[in-house]
Amino acid sequence: MNLRGLRDEATIPDDYLIDRMRMHRDDALSRSDWTQLPDVALTAAKVAEWATYRQQLRDFPATWTPAETLDLPDPPA
Repeated sequence: MNLRGLRDEATIPDDYLIDRMRMHRDDALSRSDWTQLPDVALTAAKVAEWATYRQQLRDFPATWTPAETLDLPDPPA
């Protein structure tokens, strides 16, 4: 995923890239909220897979080096 957006600058400030990364990461977390509801129609194993994925998303900012591209963890199948 490209984080450049519409910016034409040769060098994009790290703060901008970090904000964009967090926006995409937060969106991925929001789209998977349903997987952790108590009455979700998933097996316990699938709920655990989604919980692991969501933890990977929460941990992602600590290991990401600001760059114009973003490779978030893949959601479970």
